[in-house]
Amino acid sequence: MNSDLFYKYIKEYIIPILQGRPSLFVLDLCSAHKTEQVLQLLHSHEIIPSLIPPGCTNLVQLLDVSVNKTLKERIRELTDEAILEYESVESFEKWSVSQRRILTTNCVGDAWYLFCLEKKKLVENVFRKVGLSLPADGSKDDELNIKGFEVIEIGDWKIDGKEVEAILYNDIPIAKDNNDAIEFIANGE
Repeated sequence: MNSDLFYKYIKEYIIPILQGRPSLFVLDLCSAHKTEQVLQLLHSHEIIPSLIPPGCTNLVQLLDVSVNKTLKERIRELTDEAILEYESVESFEKWSVSQRRILTTNCVGDAWYLFCLEKKKLVENVFRKVGLSLPADGSKDDELNIKGFEVIEIGDWKIDGKEVEAILYNDIPIAKDNNDAIEFIANGE
């Protein structure tokens, strides 16, 4: 993924889906996710980027936790079936890049559709387990279930009785270099 493609994805897909609602967008530290252009676009649409700290992606990133393996298996299964259905593996190897792309795109779409039908509850539960859809006031912290953490207590999201909302949209330091080891937290300073 490059920064231009990611910017276009946010602008053409994420922003229209959110319909102006303030939102949290959880991202890993891929360099395309933290460019000045991307972060400014997110902020201009009241989307708060939450960058997962180094070494923690596998603990809280939803796709890694619950989706990727199952979805990839389904894509592989549907692709194998499609190749056997249309022709033999040998003739598939002679297909043009365009023909392969079309077959793969159809299989990915079908796999995602089936995954959403079969695993909807799984995805909802994982969002809760890693805390991304729990109330911000800490009232449901007991539902957190992050690998390697037996007891997690996050607590209330208020600072000195004031909601954090006032500081949420302060500037987050923008990554101006290609350092993938950003270790900052926006703290309103």
